[in-house]
Amino acid sequence: MKFAAAYEQSRDAVYGYLMYMTRDAELAEDLSQEVFLRMFLHLGKFREESSVRTWALTIARNVFLSYAKRKRPILLQEQGWEPMSDINSNQPEEEALKKEQAEKVHRCLMCLTEQERTVLLLRDFEELSYEEIAKVMGLKAEVVKSRIHRARQKFREIYKKAEND
Repeated sequence: MKFAAAYEQSRDAVYGYLMYMTRDAELAEDLSQEVFLRMFLHLGKFREESSVRTWALTIARNVFLSYAKRKRPILLQEQGWEPMSDINSNQPEEEALKKEQAEKVHRCLMCLTEQERTVLLLRDFEELSYEEIAKVMGLKAEVVKSRIHRARQKFREIYKKAEND
């Protein structure tokens, strides 16, 4: 496997995951570079037991967790719900509604633990299989199914509460 091919197969998923977890484009870019450096350095150790994308997301999660534990532990914690107050009134109505909805989903996701967010992002946004998520997170597929179910339930409760605010 050549690094260029591995990079092409995984760059969007890695950056997307890190952007969603950090909500900081510059930080997501920096962490993505760390992920791809690690991939480059360890490409010879890749055993192709999973897809390149799954391997890259595993590295991305490890890089994120390492960074968050050292520099920004708040990224690992559940955060409370806060109503949004800064919608730009100059935007067309439809665009403003889409932005408001996306912000609401993100704030609800931030009310989940890091593991709950990760399983939902990998399943619903990156569309990984249960087995691929299990490899990324170092869990069994049955545990992943259970965690996804519980995380979705918790997300729905938080979202419903946010709808009433």
